[in-house]
Parts: sequence; structure tokens; C-alpha cells
Amino acid sequence: MRSRLRDGSERLLALATIGLPSHRSEWGAAMQAELAAIEDPDVRRQFARSAAWAAFSKGLGLRLGLVFGAGLAVAAATTAASRLQLADGRPGVLAVTVPIPALVLLVVSLIAGFVTASFRGGLSTGSIAGAVSFACLFGVLAVEGEVWMKRHGVFILDADPPRDFVDANDVMLDIFTTGMWIGHALFWLPAVLFGASVGSSASRFARRGGSRLSPGARPRP
Repeated sequence: MRSRLRDGSERLLALATIGLPSHRSEWGAAMQAELAAIEDPDVRRQFARSAAWAAFSKGLGLRLGLVFGAGLAVAAATTAASRLQLADGRPGVLAVTVPIPALVLLVVSLIAGFVTASFRGGLSTGSIAGAVSFACLFGVLAVEGEVWMKRHGVFILDADPPRDFVDANDVMLDIFTTGMWIGHALFWLPAVLFGASVGSSASRFARRGGSRLSPGARPRP
């Protein structure tokens, strides 16, 4: 018996169900089984598109949205802080780059933990969001830091003047050479852990409450 080659509809649905939370994996398998039972090509395509969108928005798509949304939020907040302070060249953006991204990562890991009903899901999404956010932060600091140094002769993070001659690399790597990245990590990492813990716990609590209140459920003796 020859195995039938997968068509575009099957490949689309298989791709969309990658990264589904564990509690939705059975749903993904059921959608693929239902698609396999449909023979009409037009109906198959319509069903696959509908199911793929639902799966993508709950699985990999949601995580990608949270990760890149966090990076954009951190970049936007840092750029805004830099531009608002650029005229005076003080007090530096450190008061923004530490707490604001921590808050963003807390929200991201909380949402991911709640949707996946898993501490691991919240932690992994929050950690990736943290890495992307730091990359975005580093890029903004490198560009804006050069502007601050040329205009005011100070570093962008703390508005301190350099003690010696500095070049573009010194300005770009200031967050590392001063060890300020450690201070950022000390705030960002606990935010991810706390958000993932609260989100996953809240999801499990909500599911238990929903099961108790579901129609036809009998109260425990």
C-alpha cells in the first residue's frame, strides 16, 4: 500500500501546529485527523487555513508576537528616553533601561505562562524575549550613545564623561566594560521567573475553577 503524499493543506496545518502548548497538542492532532478525512480540495484548503490560523495564534505565533513585541517595546522606550534627554545630556537612560524592560518581560512571561499553562513555557518565552530585548537595547545604545558622546561628551547610560580618550567601540561596549549589564540582568531575570510562575499558577487555578463550574459537573462529596 502506497502512502499518500501530503498536499499543501496538510503541510500548512502541520507547520502551524508546531509549538502548540502541551494542553493543545491533542487538539492539533485532531485537526490534522479531521483534515485527512476531507476529500474535496476546496474544503480542505478552507479548513486548513482556518485551523492553521487558530493554531498559529495560540502556539508559535503568539510566542513570536510576544518575543518581538518585547524587543520593539524596549527599543522604543530607550529611544524615547534618549531623545527626551538629549537636549540636556542628562541624567542618562539607565533609569529606563533597567525597570521598563523588566516590566515588559514580566508581562510577556506572565502571558506566555498563562496561555501555555506551564512555568517552562513562560520561562522559555520570557528568556527568549529577554535575549531579543537586550539585543535591541544594545543596538539603540550603540547608535544613540554615539550621538550623546559627540554632542555632550558623556555616556548615554549614566551621563558620565569618559576619563580618557574613547572611540566608537568604547561607546558601543560601555554597558559591558562598566559591568552595567549585570545590573540589568539582576532585574530582568527575576521578572521573567516571577511572571512565568504567576502566569502558569493563575492558568492552572482558572482551569480548576472552570472545571468545577462546568455544566453537569457534580460537587465533590
